[in-house]
Amino acid sequence: MSRPRLAIGPAALAAALVLFSEATLARAAGEIGAGAYCPLPVKGEKPACLEPARAEYGDFFSAVEAGALSDAAAAEVEAAVSAGAGSDQAYLALSSLAYGYFRLSKSAVAAQQRNPELLERLERWNALLGMAYDNAADDGAWQRALRSAAQDLQRRAPAVTLRCIDDRGETHPCDSTDAVMRGIDATAGQVGLRGALERLLQRIFGLEAS
Repeated sequence: MSRPRLAIGPAALAAALVLFSEATLARAAGEIGAGAYCPLPVKGEKPACLEPARAEYGDFFSAVEAGALSDAAAAEVEAAVSAGAGSDQAYLALSSLAYGYFRLSKSAVAAQQRNPELLERLERWNALLGMAYDNAADDGAWQRALRSAAQDLQRRAPAVTLRCIDDRGETHPCDSTDAVMRGIDATAGQVGLRGALERLLQRIFGLEAS
């Protein structure tokens, strides 16, 4: 005796497909967000891979997007990046920090006057990325994620004049995109020039800066 077929109406089939698609996207976004760096969004885009970071660090994103980031709102993200990949939230925090850096850089460029507090925060984040990279000598995946974030900021974040410390301990002006890469390579020499940054990128990554 043949088994009776179960009839599925168009509405039920459509609902099942929606649920399947949503579950698949949510799972993919979670996998990307939790174990890899989520690139900065292009204009008008809200990438799915950034949603897990938003869910974890909602206060940070809200403060960044409102232009009112405080030390308290940034502390959790900074601590997770500093802790390295041993932290369950490391990649989410790195993606959040890069997004915050990108937004703060744009705010600094658009501002009518220099904002010392904002610039100091960017300088602190440069140092944080550099230390995180140095401390990850035995973790290639985490170092690659940090490199990706630094390269992403170098390409996408508008340059802001900050203070940089060279290998002789002397302080001088440099732009923020150079400072990010300088934090990744503590042995970098001259900073503040686009050509020097390109040579640095080529030496570290074996590719040309774009």
